[in-house]
Amino acid sequence: MFYLEEEPGQKPENPMEISTHPVKFSDDLVVEIKAETEDHCIIVLTNHSGRIRRMMGVNLNRGVNDIHVENVDSLEAGLYQLSVKNTESTLLYTSILTKSE
Repeated sequence: MFYLEEEPGQKPENPMEISTHPVKFSDDLVVEIKAETEDHCIIVLTNHSGRIRRMMGVNLNRGVNDIHVENVDSLEAGLYQLSVKNTESTLLYTSILTKSE
């Protein structure tokens, strides 16, 4: 089960443009974050039952940051939720992704 942990009306101080590609991944998963200032965020990849499969803290530079989520080739096939949070645990982005064989 996937869920959001954000409070209604809560906006981050430094908005970021965040995307993931590809949505159907097998051995490579990239999170692209466009940041207005240097910052830090946490990327969490959970499986369909909510178990954390990958978690990483990332230092962001101003501009475009391409972050490769490590060791996704060893994950089992299925649905995953990728979330990006700031250092205060505010949810900035979430996406449902599919891992293929």
